[in-house]
Amino acid sequence: MKIEEILVAMEDLLEDAWNLPMSGGKRVVDTNELQEMITELRTALPEEIRQSNEIIARRDKIILQGREEAELTIQTARAKAEKLVSQEAIYLEAQQQAQEIIAQAQKNAKEMKNATVEYCDSILSRTAESLNRTSQAMVENLGKSSAAIEETRKSIRKQQG
Repeated sequence: MKIEEILVAMEDLLEDAWNLPMSGGKRVVDTNELQEMITELRTALPEEIRQSNEIIARRDKIILQGREEAELTIQTARAKAEKLVSQEAIYLEAQQQAQEIIAQAQKNAKEMKNATVEYCDSILSRTAESLNRTSQAMVENLGKSSAAIEETRKSIRKQQG
């Protein structure tokens, strides 16, 4: 049977059914006969309708998969973004610490240089003072030695004559 014929038969079944008194228009129908008609209707449906139902079911499944994949992609992107932000923060903190270490090292180097200059200046100052004292003592000793030599010469000349 064709779809149209089955639908007409279903209408006839409803028209021939007897009314239930005081039921507000409800009728008694042979359920077995109606079930057979529904089965015939399903088999009479064109292949395209069955295929369209399958396509709709696949479409719904694909849409659901797409949503799940989109959500997973969004979650992955968020996780990567958070990781990058975290890495950026770590990088900035490391850079700041590096700058602080460099500044401290430069300060320490300057202090060591100043201490070295002061130490060298102190050593050189004491060495100069020591040389001056030694030099003065030598001059005094030279003067005494020269005077002693002159005395000795005079003493030798006296013996000559």
